[in-house]
Amino acid sequence: MGITKGYRVWTGIAVILGPCCALADTAPAPAGQLEEITVTAQKRAESEQNVPMSITTFGAVALEQKNINNFFDYATKVPNLAFAPTGDGVGTARTVSIRGVSGNNVTSFYIDDTPLPDSIDPRVLDLDHIEILRGPQGSLYGARSMGGLVRTVTKEPDLNGFSMTVHAGTSYTDRTDTPNYVVDAVANMPLIQDVVALRVSAFYDYEAGYFKRSYCTNPTAAMDLTCTPLASTGITTVNNVGALDTSGFIAALTVKPSDSLTITPKLILQRAGYNGFPMADYVTDTANGIGYPVPTPPTGVATPSRMVPSDFTQARWFNVPEGGWDNWGLSSITVHWKTAVGELVSSSSYFSRKVVETEDETDFVYAAITAGAGGAPQPSAITEEKDYQEFVQEVRFVSAVQGPVQFVAGAFYSDTHGRLPFAAYYPTATAPGLDLTLTGTPGVELTPGYPNAIFAQDFHTDIKEPAVFGEVSYTPIEPLKLTGGLRWYQVKNFSEGYELGLATGGGPAVVSPPQSTTESGVNPKFEADYHLTQDQMVYANLAKGYRPGGIVPIVPSGEAGTATDCTAALKAVDPNINIAQTRTFQSDSLWNYELGTKTAWLDHRLTVDAAAFYIKWKNIQQEILLSCGFQYIANAGAAVSKGGELEVRARPIEPLEISLGLGYQDAKITQASIESPQPVGSPIYQVPDWTGNGSVQYTAPLIGDWKMVSNADYSYIGRTYSGNNQPSDPRLRPAYRLINAHIGFDRGPFEIALVGKNLSNEIANLGDSRSIAAETPGRPRLFVNQPRTVGIEFRQSF
Repeated sequence: MGITKGYRVWTGIAVILGPCCALADTAPAPAGQLEEITVTAQKRAESEQNVPMSITTFGAVALEQKNINNFFDYATKVPNLAFAPTGDGVGTARTVSIRGVSGNNVTSFYIDDTPLPDSIDPRVLDLDHIEILRGPQGSLYGARSMGGLVRTVTKEPDLNGFSMTVHAGTSYTDRTDTPNYVVDAVANMPLIQDVVALRVSAFYDYEAGYFKRSYCTNPTAAMDLTCTPLASTGITTVNNVGALDTSGFIAALTVKPSDSLTITPKLILQRAGYNGFPMADYVTDTANGIGYPVPTPPTGVATPSRMVPSDFTQARWFNVPEGGWDNWGLSSITVHWKTAVGELVSSSSYFSRKVVETEDETDFVYAAITAGAGGAPQPSAITEEKDYQEFVQEVRFVSAVQGPVQFVAGAFYSDTHGRLPFAAYYPTATAPGLDLTLTGTPGVELTPGYPNAIFAQDFHTDIKEPAVFGEVSYTPIEPLKLTGGLRWYQVKNFSEGYELGLATGGGPAVVSPPQSTTESGVNPKFEADYHLTQDQMVYANLAKGYRPGGIVPIVPSGEAGTATDCTAALKAVDPNINIAQTRTFQSDSLWNYELGTKTAWLDHRLTVDAAAFYIKWKNIQQEILLSCGFQYIANAGAAVSKGGELEVRARPIEPLEISLGLGYQDAKITQASIESPQPVGSPIYQVPDWTGNGSVQYTAPLIGDWKMVSNADYSYIGRTYSGNNQPSDPRLRPAYRLINAHIGFDRGPFEIALVGKNLSNEIANLGDSRSIAAETPGRPRLFVNQPRTVGIEFRQSF
């Protein structure tokens, strides 16, 4: 069957079946009832329906049936969760926002008990479940959980039996010329019955590139440098740009020498390599009627605020390949010791990550620097490296005592060091002939010792965070529970580094000398919940969230009277600030006021969860972009975010399950300062007003032992504004919609499934790239999602 015909048949079946899929599953529930997931959001195991907070969960079965493979797949199905690329490059650019709280380090991301950067994207494989907690989680999870927390929980080895699952699939994505394919396997092996077990999983996933790169076959001979054909001069096109191959491995060992003691060491490794970036050019300079490249730098070109990606060919002068790789590893050991009055848990982990990316900066250098001096474009690339390590230790005691009082108490320590959040740029980015073009004198170097240097940088940061925390709950009468929590924290920052090159004004390196800061404080939480019946609960929550301050590279003064003059650019923003004051920034904080309810009806065939919130945010850390191309972070202004979430799941009849999620957030600036790029009343960047999702799953018996499990789901992500490149004139990211479907034919442990993602072929603007170098005038770059993808998968369990 041809791809086109197969797609039409598959789409027709999916349309007949309708939209799908439930968000909950663990052990099979009684017939007709919805399944509930056991979560550890409050550091103790309990049903998701008993946790007095707004939470979305995905269990192992739902992850499989929804074909959720990565962060994008599940993040688009969570009310009031948003994400966007806000940093340089690709691998570490993404940030996550919840409930309108947007920016760097506002949402915690966990694998099991280890906090990690929210830009990380672990493969969804062999997970027990995923928890998304909305609202500040500062008392139990600490810094960087102002808006909420995303937590992936891996499966533990089973001591009692051997099992193995093998999965493989292939698919086709629109605009590609090669297929995608994936293979993974999970094996659980008891080594000593009831005492020691090993669980191993591994995967390889290849996704074809849906972009092309075109370049001048012979730029030096091309008429006006536009690739207009002269004799043999023309354009060469490279396919499969943006291809991504990802592989990984998990090994976990459970050792249980006694009923009270369990020790679990674990190792997770993942590598992603990408051939080019998933970015569409949005060409706004067509003054010469030829599109892009242009023979002269654009002048007076207005970039429209609304940008819808449409061009999947990245047109360049030279063949300068882009791309990079992202390698990380997490090793941990967790100890659980159960006693008569509770459980003592120790979690130790070590995380290491290295990301290296190269970007073509030819067009930017020409447009911004050399064209004005009469120079010609020269092939130039810039490379960014982020390399850092993190050690985390947490010890906590979770009570299980008789009586009306329960508690959680613990201590936490983390040490993060390396090139984070600021990267190293080396080898030095250069452009051939740059010094000669700008000075007119052979042998003269604008940056002594670094010929033709555009930019280089290296910064090292060390962040130490000790904390102690606790929560106590008291039940004065059986339906009512009162909870109070506190976390004392301290954050110590240390940083030093340098920058050099023409971008800093040339001359000697600009040194940011060693500097340190220390902050400490207390983060409180108060919560009350009341059970109207065993299955109907209402709750009220008041919690504080905070984000630590830090140290950034000093803004270089630059060369007076030129485009690199940062002193003048800084004065234009705030006449009362000097270069030295751009080095540090302080913590910001917020209070979240929440009312919610969690209810189950009709013998647990229907659940309705709803929450309303009001957030007051002050001293917001905002990145201030200067006209000289550099930036710093200032505490500028305040904001309010208000809204709510509604999640409904129902099983009206045994084979049919329906879910609905809806989120609304109105997040706006309420106080501005002279430095703030956003006036009062403007929406917080990267925050959609509405988010929604709906799903339906239907199971039907077929011939013999066969059955069909079909599902489809719909997601809606509302419009947002981005200030990545033009903070004073933010760009609109239009709303987008996604339709996915899965039809599985099961016979016992064997399944064959037809899979479709983005069936409506929606190409969304996920955010404009800030670029490693800087945005090329007249040619913004937009991150986009994967086009329509359809395929077939096989799964066999033993």
